Amino acid sequence: MFRFRLSVILFCTLILFFGCDDPASDDPIIADIAIYARAGSWDASVTAVRAALESSGFSVETITVEDILSDKIINFWLILFPGGDSKEITNALGPVGRMKVRTYISSGGGFVGLGGGAAIADSSTGLWPGLGLFNGVADFPVDIIATPPAYTITSIRLINSFHQIGRNGLEHYQTLYHGGPQFIFSGNEAIDVIYNYVTTGTPAAIAFQFGQGRVFLAGFQPEIEENNDRDDTNFGNELVDADTEWDIIDRAVKFCLWEN
Repeated sequence: MFRFRLSVILFCTLILFFGCDDPASDDPIIADIAIYARAGSWDASVTAVRAALESSGFSVETITVEDILSDKIINFWLILFPGGDSKEITNALGPVGRMKVRTYISSGGGFVGLGGGAAIADSSTGLWPGLGLFNGVADFPVDIIATPPAYTITSIRLINSFHQIGRNGLEHYQTLYHGGPQFIFSGNEAIDVIYNYVTTGTPAAIAFQFGQGRVFLAGFQPEIEENNDRDDTNFGNELVDADTEWDIIDRAVKFCLWEN
């Protein structure tokens, strides 16, 4: 029922915003989730998060900057930005692409960012342009954990067990850190901190509403299964991680889709 409402919100708002001649406006929803790929994205993250999402039963397609600029973004319920080079991603999107992503979310679309894909969501700092989804900074890398190109296993701690994303999850996870952000923002904002980095005590994953849409940002890489080939990659196979964080991705996506 909500997805029907969401489609009406997206359709009406985006038609008003982009005009009646929008070539994508008559296209049906072609998949649940769009994963951003190519310019600036990390191939292993794209592959692994696709495996994680499909294991939860979501239909998935990859999209490019060109797809976003041509408004194909409205053919999905949610867009996910995987790990990668944050500056390259935002520069590739350009001001028009960034505006289209913001409009999509504020009109009811979901947004999930992981690692570098989460770092693009903050306010513009003057050093490089963010999407402006929250008033604050996605500060990266967290050098005390690891300085790129190095990566490591790090611990995160559940802060909000009442939130849908934290509910029924583990109190602690071991997860991959690969240059992603910690989140700094005013305490006056309606932002829920879901997990903290144990090493720093700073927010590692946050969730909030942006207009009519919902957003989940994680500075770590829950999609990578370090010593398990079910993520279809061999990245981090030398690392030991006894648990999986795919359940975090599943709950985060359902939160952003307004599913309980």
